[in-house]
Amino acid sequence: MIDLKVKDFITQNAPVITSSTLLSDAVDQIEKSPQDSAVVVENERVVGILSERDCLRTLVSSSYYCDGAPTVSDIIKTNVVTIDAEDNIHDVASKVISDTAGFCDQTCFPVMQNNVYVGLIGVKGLVEALNQHFKSCQTH
Repeated sequence: MIDLKVKDFITQNAPVITSSTLLSDAVDQIEKSPQDSAVVVENERVVGILSERDCLRTLVSSSYYCDGAPTVSDIIKTNVVTIDAEDNIHDVASKVISDTAGFCDQTCFPVMQNNVYVGLIGVKGLVEALNQHFKSCQTH
């Protein structure tokens, strides 16, 4: 059994935004990040997640008509699957590929430690962690 913890593969400086953030500002923050999502936090609680994919529909419409100033609250997903920093990477990845509890609806997951947001891990991070482990198996 592999003993890889989520906390060892998280992005700690992932974008954190509020629901009142303008969508264009949120997209700018996501684009500067190694992740494809931003965590939406209100009063120190994770209340949603915003991915590039979520932004696409609104941006297509808003950029075509050059209208409005949408905010994050207009499009965020509030049914967010979070994972614990102590969770095993293999277990989380298994849930993602089996679509357990809505895991497939997200490409990034807020990571919590003692009910406090500590970072973000994406599918890319899961793949990197498992590939690293797989390569180490090859050398034995």
